[in-house]
Amino acid sequence: MLGRRDLIAAAATLALAIPFVGPSAGALAQQPPIRIALIGPMSGTGAFEGQLGLEGAQAAAAIINAKGGVAGRKLELLNYDDKGSPEDGVSAAKRAIEQDNVDFIIGGWFSAVALSMKEVTRDKIITVMTSSQHPKVTEEGHKYLFRLNATSAMMSNFYSKAICGQIKPKSIAFMNVNDDWGRLELDNYTKLLGECGIEIKGHEFYNRTDTDFTTALTKLKALNPDAIYVAAINTSQGATIYRQVRQTGFRGKVIASAGNMNPKLVELSGNSLESVYSASPFVEDNGQPSMKPWLAEYRKSYKNEPSFIAALGAQGVELIAAGVAGTGGDPRAYDKIAAYLKANETPTVLGNVRFSDQGQATQPIHLVQVKSKQIVAVRD
Repeated sequence: MLGRRDLIAAAATLALAIPFVGPSAGALAQQPPIRIALIGPMSGTGAFEGQLGLEGAQAAAAIINAKGGVAGRKLELLNYDDKGSPEDGVSAAKRAIEQDNVDFIIGGWFSAVALSMKEVTRDKIITVMTSSQHPKVTEEGHKYLFRLNATSAMMSNFYSKAICGQIKPKSIAFMNVNDDWGRLELDNYTKLLGECGIEIKGHEFYNRTDTDFTTALTKLKALNPDAIYVAAINTSQGATIYRQVRQTGFRGKVIASAGNMNPKLVELSGNSLESVYSASPFVEDNGQPSMKPWLAEYRKSYKNEPSFIAALGAQGVELIAAGVAGTGGDPRAYDKIAAYLKANETPTVLGNVRFSDQGQATQPIHLVQVKSKQIVAVRD
């Protein structure tokens, strides 16, 4: 029979052999996930952008979940297809809120979708808009709405200075998508480039469903501009346009719209994008240590190369995680989370992001250029 001292020793040994699970750990294990709706173009002409955004968000969520989630809750991403259509974006947002009871929404890859979808989410749910650039997204937004990308005005103010001071075309013609953003791009750059002495030769519009741009590009070539500025909102159309620019025999400078350059576009465009400029908040060699874990996770999990669109998806997830963690862990404390995000800088894969009272982000923009089929930053 064991004596009292032997029993105490045996109990101590048994206690060391059993993993400790305290009350907090048990409670955390039963916490429901934080449900995030990712609404993007998973089909149609913008499907590749939608896929990049989804991959970027999934990579960020995987990193956060591997560390235990947010306040003991894992992040769960629910994917919705807006088909690049305002109507489908509205339907997806309604379904996410009313049927699937999500806690947050990330979406708004295209301005036309963002402008419609924000009315469905108005004052109901924190919504993070990603790559849309139309100023009215945030100017006429709501208290729970945030936008990561620069507005078209912010982009054009930066990019026009680079075009005037570094690219220096003598004259220019424009090829723009025929939507709110494309028309705004034309107005912005016509004014800004004209002010620095660049002659505006003319413009052509194309539709989001077009697949052949030869006629419009031939008309632009006939104007004999020194450069053609292409405002393309998705990779599949953009690659076709850049190839057809060269197929028309145009040998001048080609300038790509800001925020749309990515490795797949370079690949699909063949040699047509060599030496072409663009502007982007994303460059791999921007020296941000916060980008390295995400780049590693992304490359481990996906075949596509990391890009600005993917980084925006990651930023959306990081923003939501920071807001929840910084306000006590309740994903439905929208007033507190919105106030916290507007009062604090949020660390992300692209560096620290600060928001205005309207929810508009400010983050660095870089002039980039395609060199030997790689997108590189242009140094001063």
